Amino acid sequence: MLVKTTIFETKPQFLAKIFNDLKEIYNISHFNEERRDLIVKQVQQYGYLPYSHNRALNELSDAETIIGVEEKLKFNNTYSNNEIDFNELSPVKRAGYRDSSWVKREQHNIKLLNLAGLGNGNKTDEPGKLIDWLKQLLILPGGNLDKGILGTTMYLIPFHPRDFGCAYLPTSSGVSPNLADEVLQDKLGLDAKAQVQLFIALTQLAGHPVMFDVLPQTGRFSKTILTNPHAARWFNVKDLIQKLSHDVDQIAEYLKHDHHNGDVDYIKGLIKDRLTGSNPQIPDHLQYLADRFENDLNPKRKYWSEEVTKMQSQKAIHQKVDSIIKETVGVNKQLSEEDIDNQGEVIGNLIKQGFWPAPGGAWCSCGVPIFNKMSSSGNFPLFNHYDNECKDVTHCANLDCQTPYYFVSFEDGKYNTEVIDFYVNFMKKLQSDYNFDGFRVDHIDHIVDKYSENEDGDPISYRAPKYVLKKTNDALKAEVPHFAALAEYMLWDNYYHEYHVDMNFDLFWGNDIVSQFAKNVEEIINNNSYLAGHNNTSKVNKPGLGILKTYNNQDGEFREINQYPGQLGERGALFKWFKYKFLPGGANAQRPVMYIDGDESYTEKGIEKAIGAEKSMSRNENEEFYREFDSIDRLAKQLDLACYGVSEQYHTNFDESGFITWFIRNENGLDEERLFIVANENAPKEIVKDYMQDGNVNIYEKISHPVFNKDAFIPEGFQPVCEYVLELDSYDFREVSDIHNHYGDKFYFEKLEPGEYHIYKIKRV
Repeated sequence: MLVKTTIFETKPQFLAKIFNDLKEIYNISHFNEERRDLIVKQVQQYGYLPYSHNRALNELSDAETIIGVEEKLKFNNTYSNNEIDFNELSPVKRAGYRDSSWVKREQHNIKLLNLAGLGNGNKTDEPGKLIDWLKQLLILPGGNLDKGILGTTMYLIPFHPRDFGCAYLPTSSGVSPNLADEVLQDKLGLDAKAQVQLFIALTQLAGHPVMFDVLPQTGRFSKTILTNPHAARWFNVKDLIQKLSHDVDQIAEYLKHDHHNGDVDYIKGLIKDRLTGSNPQIPDHLQYLADRFENDLNPKRKYWSEEVTKMQSQKAIHQKVDSIIKETVGVNKQLSEEDIDNQGEVIGNLIKQGFWPAPGGAWCSCGVPIFNKMSSSGNFPLFNHYDNECKDVTHCANLDCQTPYYFVSFEDGKYNTEVIDFYVNFMKKLQSDYNFDGFRVDHIDHIVDKYSENEDGDPISYRAPKYVLKKTNDALKAEVPHFAALAEYMLWDNYYHEYHVDMNFDLFWGNDIVSQFAKNVEEIINNNSYLAGHNNTSKVNKPGLGILKTYNNQDGEFREINQYPGQLGERGALFKWFKYKFLPGGANAQRPVMYIDGDESYTEKGIEKAIGAEKSMSRNENEEFYREFDSIDRLAKQLDLACYGVSEQYHTNFDESGFITWFIRNENGLDEERLFIVANENAPKEIVKDYMQDGNVNIYEKISHPVFNKDAFIPEGFQPVCEYVLELDSYDFREVSDIHNHYGDKFYFEKLEPGEYHIYKIKRV
């Protein structure tokens, strides 16, 4: 009999009851034994079901999915005889890790997922639900615990309710109700949040750490801000318009000394109309006068915006905003997000009285946003933004719909400790509610450069200061010692020490996507070497730094970046995956690999749409691609040299034909065996960016061709043992000792197609 519950718990007995209820709901007792045996056998062999998510969605019934997940739990020794049993819910703790080094292990994978996108987007826009999420869990690759490699980390983008259809503009800190399976909610009493908590718990019990995307800002009028109005800067735009209108009057009186009074009064009226959102036509012969008004008004705009965002002014605004919110909600106490069930009405009353949270700005903007005028519809305020040299960068601004937290007072450089403490506790509660093993912190790419700090190190931008990020990471690691912190830092200006040591981040986002066209074998080896150099010289009592090797992430499809593996052709994409798996950097340059939902079946693009809307993602159907993609990963996790070795280039692609060789050796002196790799590293096609000396960028599609009649000379003192070959229809590479193209001290290649690679094991003579 099903028993409803409304409170989610992570106790073994509770989880067992819920999982067994799922088995009953999906009726797994009436099931084809032949299919059961097939699924169970594959999960027992691999630790997961070797399907792409597209195949799982199309082929697996709901009952088959539950059976497969049950077997995966058994494989991880957390489920037996209808009972869930564990000492630690997190697989990181169960594996014995007591710090964040697990996330940086060579051959560890991190897969980016959007819960809403996990449904079958080839058939419906309906957001993914729990049974779809469990299909992803079933097919998520395992690790190799004997080598300390945990199962693929599940990295979830924000699952909060969204503003403007964007996952990075949350309207609350809760879970979107669109993710709830209504049948499970009715039968089990688990709401959307509890269903997400259940899924995360099952994911961890199945051997996978879980990481979440967190923001040092929130949506414009999110419940997080409405319940804590002191955590943001606010503008009273009605008051600002009144002050600026008075300034227009004063400017007019001054201009009347040199201009016709009637013309001045006429333009004065039009400028005031502009402030409130009208868009009046300025007669051509008076445009110069309108420009003069605007030029003289701009310093006033800056003055009043800076005055109103000073702490003394903000305290008065916070009190007024707080009273409006509580009066509208009908509660006279410290509000929780659950108290607000009339969010739209609250927002409407705030806007009616002129109150808007101060927005973000451009990537390079500094100081507070400067109120300019209301939009042409009069529905929302428009702001100007300036960089550290007071240059107008409003044209770069795309974050006016976000609300940054009020971490620092720009007028005196003092930290706002009340807001910082609020944010730290907010992050701690988020971690605790879902038992996350790590956070990826969004939008912190320019924390310590000239756009965010002055020469004295004081914060000058809306971005989260380094002090706040360090305090947050320190607090999380104090509560959860294995907690991993991933910074969205793309390596600009090589601020390794600042992010790793000063802010206590473990892992960097890196620049592999924005620079996909430049990340050839030589460059990746150089990147490994630079990271090793940092870790060798960084004398800190903590695990070394890691940098993602990014096969794909959510940035590549953005128009401004336009770099993602789907542009490389199938062979080019597979080679990109291969080189990230077979270019280890050694003990001091361990780097996990990131990829995204759909990559495993060569889904060329689609993640950007899934981030922008709560609907299922369309995926490519390409199981042949998946077979090789998955097999490369498993082979790399099995080979000691791919896990612990260090890569060295042997034959340079000096003529840009693509022909290249490298080897992987043991870096600890015992160099009896090596892996020797021969490849045509050029992709069949690729979007290339040439940066010219005049600052322009030449972007074009490069088409590559096979190379012919190439000799790959074996390193001196070594002889071949075998080649690792993935045969047709096989899911496993096998060792082939009869190497047909081996001639003396070389391998001869009559033809190497773009993206073609060969893996040999060689040993000392």
